[in-house]
Amino acid sequence: MTTVDDLNAAAGSGRSSTAVNQRLSPGAVIGVNDLRVHFKAKAGVVEAVDGVEFELRQGETLGLVGETGCGKSVTARSFLGLVPSPPALPTTGTIQYRYGDDVVDLTAIGGEQMGDIRGNRIAMIFQDPGKSLNPALTVRDQLGEVFLIHRSAEVLDAADVDSAAGDLSSRLLRRAAGLKSRWPERVLLAIPPLRARRTALRAAADSLVIAALSETQIPNPAAILDRYPHELSGGMKQRVMIAQALACNPDVLIADEPTTALDVTVQARIVELIRELQQRHNTSVLYISHDLSLVRRVCDRIAVMYAGRIAEIGSADDVFHHPKHPYTRGLLAAIPSMASKRGQLEAIAGTVPELIDPEPGCRFAGRCRHATDMCRSANPMLVEVGTGHSVSCFAYQPITGSDLAPPTVPDQPIVASTQPAGSGDEGSAPGGEP
Repeated sequence: MTTVDDLNAAAGSGRSSTAVNQRLSPGAVIGVNDLRVHFKAKAGVVEAVDGVEFELRQGETLGLVGETGCGKSVTARSFLGLVPSPPALPTTGTIQYRYGDDVVDLTAIGGEQMGDIRGNRIAMIFQDPGKSLNPALTVRDQLGEVFLIHRSAEVLDAADVDSAAGDLSSRLLRRAAGLKSRWPERVLLAIPPLRARRTALRAAADSLVIAALSETQIPNPAAILDRYPHELSGGMKQRVMIAQALACNPDVLIADEPTTALDVTVQARIVELIRELQQRHNTSVLYISHDLSLVRRVCDRIAVMYAGRIAEIGSADDVFHHPKHPYTRGLLAAIPSMASKRGQLEAIAGTVPELIDPEPGCRFAGRCRHATDMCRSANPMLVEVGTGHSVSCFAYQPITGSDLAPPTVPDQPIVASTQPAGSGDEGSAPGGEP
């Protein structure tokens, strides 16, 4: 039995309004349970991510969609401990990751264990490669660092260095392969005969870098090893980022809007490349995007985020053909089609609510034409409405024993009346960014 007091108490205490699953489901590689990431600001606490829950299964592509500022990237960066604190407050909830035979909570680990996972078992393609790549390092240095940190044993074997030998030269080379050399050690490695062995070590690392770049279909990858990021085109920089992310065959790949800064033809090639590499390595992909048509093509399941919460999650077919949440229906109705009248586009009325110390209630209530007092009184739970299809709306699980009337959601999409294109009225842009 769920009451208004129960829902508000759960939200205020940091607990989920649903039971937190403490064990990963069979086939799941990551389980996010009641994740809350808040930021301290001068005006109050920004509840950027508030009670997010979903699972990422082995070998699948899960699309995470929503408008700017809804918490997609913060959720993804929480996987790798990349949310800066301060201004972030301590994260609550869990991110369970199947790490070999064990299950670890990514929000509770750090240091060496997180260093072994970040970039090795869980990798990320960042939104803008021009800002993510170090402008002061060559392609050789940036990709080689990944192999030297996470696959140093493989580099040592390729350079014929005994990883168990106790002589001075082997110890120096092992430290060099792990990027642990201090300046006196680097001086010794520059003196013959150690210089030749150091050169062989670098050649072994270069061969791995070239192989990684070749997988991303870069022509003549050896020719770009000594180039800096500013000497590469946008598509080439994105391919370098993908090669860096996939260098260690990670279990999970987070693609944070990887095609945003690219033209349409390059976008198609990058998307196809990610899909091909995923199928080859059986990698689980969390794909973050604004482009609904793109997500529909590449994702197995889709999670729709709004104002820091999951509004709806299900298979791509269910979300696109049988959407339940008013926000999801509004997004789909905003996509232009051949049936759209010329000069008229659908739009979701209103603006995104303020996330600084928000009041209890459904965060879409202010923009939903079917919202009732029940929607404004408590936070709706994410409830299952079909096999693998869940939605956060009181229309599908009203509060028991409440005198407030639940909303009635019709089958047709809930959107504002159409506005002439370019009229200047506030709303959501169709097709791409909501």
